Order: sequence, then C-alpha cells, then structure tokens
Amino acid sequence: MATAHSGARRRRATTDRGAACRNPIRLLSLSFALPAVICCPAWAATWDIVPTFRVNETYTDNVSLRPDAAKQAEWVTQLVPGMSVTATGRRLRLNANYTPQLTYYAGGEAANQVYHRLTAAANAELAERLLFLDAGATVDQYNISLQGPVTTSNVNTTGNRSTARTLFVSPSLLRDFGSALRAEARYTYSVWNSSSGASLSNSQANRIQLRLANGPAYKLLTWELAYSRELINYESDLQPDTDTELATARTRYLITPSLGLLARLGYEDYHYHIVGSGAGGSAWGAGVEWTPTPRTSLTALAGRRFYGDTYLLDFRHRTRLTAWSAGYNEEITTARTLFFVPATTSTSDYLNTLLSSRIPDPALRKAAVDDFVSRTGLPPDLSAPINFYTTQLFLLKRWQASLGLLGVRNALIGGIFRDSREALPGVLPQTGGGDFAVSDTVIQTGGSLVWNHQISARSALNVGATYSRNEFLNTGRLDKLGTGGVGLTHQLKPRVSGSLSYRRRKNDSNLDTADYKENSVTASLQVRF
Repeated sequence: MATAHSGARRRRATTDRGAACRNPIRLLSLSFALPAVICCPAWAATWDIVPTFRVNETYTDNVSLRPDAAKQAEWVTQLVPGMSVTATGRRLRLNANYTPQLTYYAGGEAANQVYHRLTAAANAELAERLLFLDAGATVDQYNISLQGPVTTSNVNTTGNRSTARTLFVSPSLLRDFGSALRAEARYTYSVWNSSSGASLSNSQANRIQLRLANGPAYKLLTWELAYSRELINYESDLQPDTDTELATARTRYLITPSLGLLARLGYEDYHYHIVGSGAGGSAWGAGVEWTPTPRTSLTALAGRRFYGDTYLLDFRHRTRLTAWSAGYNEEITTARTLFFVPATTSTSDYLNTLLSSRIPDPALRKAAVDDFVSRTGLPPDLSAPINFYTTQLFLLKRWQASLGLLGVRNALIGGIFRDSREALPGVLPQTGGGDFAVSDTVIQTGGSLVWNHQISARSALNVGATYSRNEFLNTGRLDKLGTGGVGLTHQLKPRVSGSLSYRRRKNDSNLDTADYKENSVTASLQVRF
C-alpha cells in the first residue's frame, strides 16, 4: 500500500516559524479564520495541499426515481474539481475538503446545478494547556423525507433533496489543578440552514457545557460532574424554540485492573418555548466496563429515565486483520443536532483502525488510508439511517453493528442498523409537513456490505449492496429499498485513475405510487495533481 510520501501524489508545504510570522495573512486564510494568535512560532505546521479533478458521465433509465409509467432516461455529466488541505502541527490540526459538483443534463438546462460540498474541521490550542478552539463547517445534500424517493446521488432529480450547511465555533477553557482535579468550560455557537425549510427552518443555537472531573491521580475510583444547556432558535415563527438542559454525575470503581462498576445519576429537561409543552425528570443507570486487552472493550448499562427503562451497549474488538463493533444507545435529540454528528460508518475510520498496528504514526496512517480509498474506489461511507427533516424533539433508539476485514488483496466492510424515532410525548407535535406529521414513530432498518478485491497492483474490483426498510407505524406504510452495484477501478498513470460502475436500485412500497426502480452506468476519470 502506498503512503502519502509519494511526491507524485501530494504537494507539501511546510511553514517554519519564520515563514508563519512573515506571512500571517496566508496562514490565516488557510486556517479558516482562526484567531491571529496562530501566527507565532508555536504554530509551525506541515501543510498538505492536494488538488484533484474528476469527470463523471452517467446514464440512468430513471433520473427522477419515478414509477415505471412516468420514468425518464437521461445522460448526466458531472465536473468535480476538488481541493484537500491538511495541517498538522503541535498546536494546530486542520482538515478540509471542498469538492463542488457541476452537474449538466443532456435533456435540458433547467435541471443543471452546481452542488457545493465541503467538510472542514480545525482544532487549535490558543493558550498552552488552557484555552482551546474547535471549529467546523459542512455543506452537503441530504434527503428531506422518507416519504419521497431516496437517493445518495446528486444525479437523481427527485425533488426530495436539499443542500444543508452547518457551522460551529466552540472555544473552551481547560484547567488542571495538579493531578487531582480537572475543570472544563465550553461554549458552542452553531448555525444550520438549508435550501428547503418546509419541515426544518434555519436556526442558530447557543450551548454551554461545564465539567468537573478527577485528575490522573485517581485510578481505583473515578468520577465526573457535568452540566449542559442548549437553546435552539428557529427563524420560522411556526417552529418554536427548543430548550434542553442536562445535569449528570458519573462514577467508576475498578474491581480489577480490567473490570469496573459504573453508576450514573442525573436530571434532564426538554421543552419548547410554549407554556405547558415539555418533558423531563430524573435519570439513573448502573453497569460494567470491561477492558480485557487494549484491543477489546465492552461497556453496558441499564437504568431508568422519565419515559421508562433505558439501556446502553458499546462493544469494540480488533485483531491484526479485523475490526468489530456493536452498540445500542438512547437519547432525546433533534434532527438539527444530528446534522452535526456523522451518522454513517466511515470506510476510512475502519481502515484507520485496521492499519493502526501496521502504521503507528497517525498522520502517515491517514495518508495511507486516503490513498487506498482513492486507488480502489471504495465508497467513503456505509449506509446509515436517514436524518429526515423535522423540528420535533424525539427519542432516538439505535442498534448498530459493523465489521471490517483487511487482507493482502481483499477488504470487506459491512454494517447493520435499526433506528427508531419516537416523537417525544408531552411536547408540541410536528408543525406543517414532515414524517412526524404522518406518524409519531418511524423505524428504519438496514445494512450494507462492500467487498474490494485487488485484481492487480493497478486494478481493483468493488461489489456492494445496501438494503433499508422504512416503516411508518401510525399509517402502516412500508418501503423496502435495495441497491446493488459493481465497479472496476484502474490506475492509468501514477496521478490518473479511471472507473466504470453499474448500479441497480429498486423500491417496493405498499403505497403504489411510491414504487420505482433504476439502472445506471457511470464512467469516471480522476486526476490528482
């Protein structure tokens, strides 16, 4: 497997102490407007800047994912310039990827679009061991509702997708009082907006978090006190603001070096800014934490919250060739909040775990993973529950499990999930449209599996399949969506690769007008400068 040291694949610029302070404007722009304090000797960092360009040509026999009687074929061309920027320094970490999709339809200009896509995250230590700053932004396209055609591609003109943008800035103070006590205070300002506000309007949120915990001197008994409060302000007058307040105490007592007892106690309050609209109460839980080896861990809890019994499970295991995980979690949340938390199982994260014993250095390992994904054409993520648009507070119950296997010439990555979303009782029902306006309980079940085979040093074969089952319990509507595909990727030159793929998608619904199927073929050419 090639690494990021390949000069043909990466342009590296190292900013030394003098250069950083001689050119503060350039450094400031590359750092996404971090405070000017970064222009000092402590901020010396290694910068990796990788431009790319990709062109896709797709033929689909059902571009809008409509029933057979109304489907329409189309040729679609996508031009995708891209730029990846990574900074690695003692007190600065930055990762950003911008890949706009210029999409053209042979059937007419009306559907032509430019889809902006961005992921950016920065972490900075502004004052050593005291003041920190986290910031991030995303721009991407998402499905609005489970009731419309569902796709992961901007090629399909379903009318059920919109561009959503997130931005957050989060300064924090962290102070150690010797080795006995650690205190943290964090403030987070976040913004969410979308091109479609029918079920989820634009919003801003302010959150404060306070934390007091033991320091490293405590081994046998550890503890933590935490408090948080978040106010979400929606721009639409039809969608009331949401207030969430949590207070929690946690402790762990080690029975043996690898086995500990866990206990949690707290209070939670969730309500809209409307008289008589809210829910909450006390919460408690107890369980165990087991870490028999550095490669295996298990956490399990059971307890009680205001809505009933509650459980938590987190299992992880890693071998030289495999990585396994399984978990269950319950939380009161909003669709807006979940947009700031990745819901997918990342292919890169699994490969990073699998390579951790072979490539100990995190920067070199990340570069090796990025190179492997690019050369083999593996999808960046596995399938995951759709975060449909809603302002409703809801109880999320999620089971998920995944596996990864990396051999000499084969890689296998798969995952399954079950996601239940129940509108929170005792609070305002969903206003306007949206999935919760149809059913107060929506269940998504599904999974995906991808197999990669290295045919040769320059060629790779990918075979994958996904399945999802979406249920609206109040109406009885049931949709079963399956997708299968095969793709071939070939390295034409050190900086140039090409691929050819076929995909079939079929949705079976007990609502006749929701049935559709699609066959599509895509040819791609990518250049890394």
